[in-house]
Amino acid sequence: MIHSLLVAEAASESSNSNLNLLFYVVIGSMLIVFLFRAFIGYGHYKKSIYSHIYDNYLIDYYYKLNVFQDASRSQLIKKLLGNHRLAYANITNNDGQLVSQIITLIHPKGVLCISYLNGEGKLYGKETGDWYYRRIEDGQEHKYKIENPVAYFKEYNTHLSQVLEGKNIQSAIAVKDECDVTNVHTSFPIVKYSDLEKLIKEADSGYGLNDAEIDEIYGKLGGKVSRK
Repeated sequence: MIHSLLVAEAASESSNSNLNLLFYVVIGSMLIVFLFRAFIGYGHYKKSIYSHIYDNYLIDYYYKLNVFQDASRSQLIKKLLGNHRLAYANITNNDGQLVSQIITLIHPKGVLCISYLNGEGKLYGKETGDWYYRRIEDGQEHKYKIENPVAYFKEYNTHLSQVLEGKNIQSAIAVKDECDVTNVHTSFPIVKYSDLEKLIKEADSGYGLNDAEIDEIYGKLGGKVSRK
């Protein structure tokens, strides 16, 4: 009998040990996959507008986006403005092609709307007509046409104005630092990515929004607001 009990206890301990080992293997594998994907995505993040909006990549951006699935708050912007929400909008044309990317920052002093471009080179554009980049590649100049972001930005701002019931909206078009914008002529201010922190810090639409109003506007723009 004693021998049987000892065998049973040993089997139980072995089973628990195997379960613990399996648990650590699963957790370890998930962590490795998480870090590997984070490593792969860092190159894109570093060159993107997000590196100028979030305080750091791994925790403030990647972890929030992929674990919490909510990157609507930034530690960097919290330091600059306090409570806020970030709403992202991808605008497509009738063919389903992405033509405009917009960030709406809802903060205690109003709303700042940023249309951002990811291209590099000399940018040419006016209020109407196509925009295009010119850049030297392999010793030759190449021209890349893009959709005029102004028309889509104005359309989005019209929608946003309705959400805000006519309140003032600050707007700007952001481009990479490597982009030459001397040949861009538009009513919207053009800012480089590296100037975004200054733009955000000084953002002021001329009215105040409390925490509940910030969440309400964010919700109207399609964001999910936790009631916890």
